[in-house]
Amino acid sequence: MESKATIKRKHILKSAKDYILDNDINSLTLDAVAKQAGISKGGLLYHFPNKEALLLEVTQYIFEDFTSLFNEHAMNDSVDKGRWSRALIEATKEDLNHNAELNVGLLASSMLNPDLLTNMSQSYQYMQNKVEQDRIDPVTATIIRLAIDGLYYSELFNIAPLDKKLRENVIQELINMTK
Repeated sequence: MESKATIKRKHILKSAKDYILDNDINSLTLDAVAKQAGISKGGLLYHFPNKEALLLEVTQYIFEDFTSLFNEHAMNDSVDKGRWSRALIEATKEDLNHNAELNVGLLASSMLNPDLLTNMSQSYQYMQNKVEQDRIDPVTATIIRLAIDGLYYSELFNIAPLDKKLRENVIQELINMTK
């Protein structure tokens, strides 16, 4: 059973993530997150002493959620060959369709504090290791992962993002590559 403090921290992290998704990373303040969470600024400061600490944990929270989603998709896939690559594709598809939460983590990581990239790097390495051992050609699995990265970066930096239909077709083709 989680402690009250752990539950409160998760609530604050979810509130911060929701605030960023509804607004943008540049307008994030401790006051805004406290208001979003429905707590006092002092209550927020008890858990997160400054904005940087909050952003570090928000980034970690986003990547932990994505990694859990990745693992869940893999465990629900009854076909062993290509399971992890399909899990990455499906988790990405779900994430991109729900406000691209991972993009928020990437943005926070790369623009505000390069030290935050450690969380992203560890998650990516875990997923890369899984797809490389996926009983499909490791080069194919890596191409799939890099294509997924491209979908995210295209959305993140608004560099010729794909329309929904084309993105769905690309995702289907990536799934086909896992078989």
